[in-house]
Amino acid sequence: MVEAIIQSEGDLEIVLLYESHGALASIIGKGSYTISGDAPNQEIWFPDERRFGLFLILLVELFAEGRDVITINGSRKNLGLLDGLGWLDQKHRAESEGCGLNAALTELRNWLDTETQFEVWCPDIDLQVSFPITRRDLIWFGANHEKHSLLRLSGVLSKLARKLEVAGIVVPHQHTVHVLNTAIEEIRNRLLYHSTYIIEMLGALFISINRIMLERFAANPTNRVDDMVMPEGVTSDVFRNLYGEALVFKRYDEQDRIRALVPVTNPVFKLRY
Repeated sequence: MVEAIIQSEGDLEIVLLYESHGALASIIGKGSYTISGDAPNQEIWFPDERRFGLFLILLVELFAEGRDVITINGSRKNLGLLDGLGWLDQKHRAESEGCGLNAALTELRNWLDTETQFEVWCPDIDLQVSFPITRRDLIWFGANHEKHSLLRLSGVLSKLARKLEVAGIVVPHQHTVHVLNTAIEEIRNRLLYHSTYIIEMLGALFISINRIMLERFAANPTNRVDDMVMPEGVTSDVFRNLYGEALVFKRYDEQDRIRALVPVTNPVFKLRY
């Protein structure tokens, strides 16, 4: 975790590259899941429920809102990693397109923001529930329920109650938990169904960020932070050292470290929800 205060676009750029690369490496790694089948008809499998739950928690952190509002050049920003990468894509468009960041972001964000109909029968209260939900929210519900925190559960129930209200479904407050208990099973099933394609899209994002780091290092191949070409406006040695660590130690072999762990999704896992 970076303790220095982000004060410039250069600071922000370094943090986004460093943290997004690390977050994706945590999701896409040996032991996290296995890939079955041959491309282009592959599927991933999680070894246990705990590993699937961890996948959801790590995933939601990629597009969670930033925890702190930062002010750069008089402009206030509150960026999660995914939105931050969108900012980086705009700032360095030629580099982004050349390394595949723009294409990877566009595919992932369009998929996340697609709205589908969620339907489930709640036998405890004899009620059929149906409301629209984005895939982004689907992941939010699954991940925050997985965290097993009473404070988070309160937030999950409140958000579910708002969705029911907007859909015109009248559920007494004390019964919302019954809807959640039934809905969460359907949510997990949908996310398991989507997981192979999610990993494929994250793999494309991981490759693009890794290429940016590889190409920046190749343009000025040095292990000395003092000799590196830094993003413009970096304000402290904390960020300079982070950038040096990323470019020297976090550059991965694309084939062995990333592509070998990224499935090519069987088309059957792109047809529903």
